[in-house]
Amino acid sequence: MTTSEATAENLSMHVTFVMRSHPRYLAVVRATVGQLAVTAGLEDSESRALVLAIDEALANVIRHAYHGRSDQRIELECHAAAGELKFRIRDSGDPPDPTSIGSREIGCDQIGGLGTHIIRDVMDTVSYRTSPEGNCFTAAKRLRRQS
Repeated sequence: MTTSEATAENLSMHVTFVMRSHPRYLAVVRATVGQLAVTAGLEDSESRALVLAIDEALANVIRHAYHGRSDQRIELECHAAAGELKFRIRDSGDPPDPTSIGSREIGCDQIGGLGTHIIRDVMDTVSYRTSPEGNCFTAAKRLRRQS
């Protein structure tokens, strides 16, 4: 994990995780992303929502790209600068099926399947890209100006 110095006027932080696809590591990520969000100026409720969105994205990699295998590599980059928080998740698992991303209807009685809805609701931009090197999920949350 690496970090850069942050100042109130010119916030610049970068945190990188390289971890195995085991759910036990998600608690460390949640704590760090939560602190990053608060330090960047998000209110508690926004911070909790952001943590949930990133947690859902990582859980989706573990569940869908790696089919629950806990020994695969995941990279998460968190960057706070220029008025926004950016997150990039890279994996080498199965690529996401664009037809099934967010396909579950909100309000349905089925358990689960709302992760992508949560992610899109919380984040300002979301994108998925697949290449021969693997999958890349990118999301950003704009920060409000502090007065």
